[in-house]
Amino acid sequence: MKLTDLKLKNLKPRNKSYKERDGKGLYLFVMKSGGQSWRYDYKLKVYVDKYKNGTYVYGLYPQMSLQEAREAHLSTKALVSKGIDPNKHKKEQERLSFLNKPISFEEIAREWLEKKKLEVNSETLEGIRMRLEKYIFPQIGNVALCQLSTSDFLTLLKHIEKRGTYELLRRSRQYCGQILRYAVAHGKIERDFTADIREAFAVRKVKHQPALRPHEIPEFLKALENNDVRLYAQTRLALKMLMLTFVRPIELASAEWSEIDFTDKRWIIPAEKMKMKRDHIVPLANQTLELLENMRVTTGNGRYVFVKQRKLKEHMSRDTLSKAVRALGFQGRHTAHGFRALARTAIREKLNWDSEVIERQLAHVPSNNLGSTYDRAQFIEQRTLMMQDWADYLDEC
Repeated sequence: MKLTDLKLKNLKPRNKSYKERDGKGLYLFVMKSGGQSWRYDYKLKVYVDKYKNGTYVYGLYPQMSLQEAREAHLSTKALVSKGIDPNKHKKEQERLSFLNKPISFEEIAREWLEKKKLEVNSETLEGIRMRLEKYIFPQIGNVALCQLSTSDFLTLLKHIEKRGTYELLRRSRQYCGQILRYAVAHGKIERDFTADIREAFAVRKVKHQPALRPHEIPEFLKALENNDVRLYAQTRLALKMLMLTFVRPIELASAEWSEIDFTDKRWIIPAEKMKMKRDHIVPLANQTLELLENMRVTTGNGRYVFVKQRKLKEHMSRDTLSKAVRALGFQGRHTAHGFRALARTAIREKLNWDSEVIERQLAHVPSNNLGSTYDRAQFIEQRTLMMQDWADYLDEC
């Protein structure tokens, strides 16, 4: 006997669960807890003489009415008659629905950022995230990928170009392109729109970061010593060590005590912190070791050599070094990164060291050596002597 709405309303839970049948395999399952759901026990033929039993749940009653359950049951029986497992079919439909669900540019960008975690260091990742959140998401973040077009990215990037921030323009186009190619790889869109607008922007000549010339070293050291701008003692020591070691600012700012070997007088920067993703040895001159001993009194019990003033468990920001150089009065003449160029020039011109030794200490690999095995200790004896010569030269300036 078929079920009716009146009979359904009068059903009560019993001591154990039971079934109220509507016919053709459809029934309402009434649990002893009082919950009720529409179900179908099906038998699926998988081989000539072998069957698979299963139960398909349509939905809860009364959220799903009697009429809705009957209509759903007709569709499910049709699948079973064709040899299709309704539970597997439902999961596949849910999967396809998820894949085809409109996704915004910001959502796919956040996924891409998760992937980038495995590829770049935390400082670089934070820089990428900051630029996306500040310059890109406010413009196109909420737009569905399927609705974006070439003109959307052209408008976004032209706006950045008008501000004259050409490095930001380059990075923004690069990020958008990588995000779109990630989306293509995951079947979210057909193509990378940024490929169409490469010729829409003027190619700017590379402008190298300014750096002092060797004869200007005494001027900088005097400004650092006088400290008329009242830099923190730690910041002054960080600048001095940056000058002594001429590593990249982020490598110095994130230096850890575990990387410093006082016995062998070496600082070994791990590959994940290096631009070229290779370990790098920095021989430590006596002056550098003395500086580190001074820092060990202050931060030796923590993880990082140089820390933030108000967040002692976090390493110093590389921007602190850049701001300090500007504060000392060298804006437009020198940068924190400029110590690398300064050291290269001075060591070659004033100390007469071979360029290849200098380049190895800068962690530069010559183009003709890219395919060979990298030896982090190459020229290490010469580099050790050179770094002490460089420190002594700075003392004499």
